[in-house]
Amino acid sequence: MQLIIFGDGMKNKDHVKFKGLRCGVSDKLYKQLQRRERLGELLLLGINEHNTSKTCNSCLESNLQNLRCGSGEDECKIHQALICKRCNIFCNCDVMGAKNMFTIAESTWNGNGHPNVFQRQSTTSNVVVTSHSGGALA
Repeated sequence: MQLIIFGDGMKNKDHVKFKGLRCGVSDKLYKQLQRRERLGELLLLGINEHNTSKTCNSCLESNLQNLRCGSGEDECKIHQALICKRCNIFCNCDVMGAKNMFTIAESTWNGNGHPNVFQRQSTTSNVVVTSHSGGALA
């Protein structure tokens, strides 16, 4: 059985235009995949893509830097090409994102859940509640 991994970022994005195709193709593609899953032809796995293109697929650390060319005033960043400062590996952010999405799917499939490096960190707020009238809160 085929496993299809579909990132949550592409769901319900009818305004996204694929190269050479009309807008709305991503939603139609997703609905077609869902239909084929109901027929038992494939297994569709939707995953959260958080940090997949910002994390090295080799060491799983977010220690990446844009590739730079030129020097001095002529120096410019190449936004698609990233270098891991730890591994010294060059990678395209889209390729790295796809490999990391596979890592998430494989980890989930093996029962290990979503790897921590790709999970959103919960924020705790230090909010102090006070009464406007100056009285104590119940």
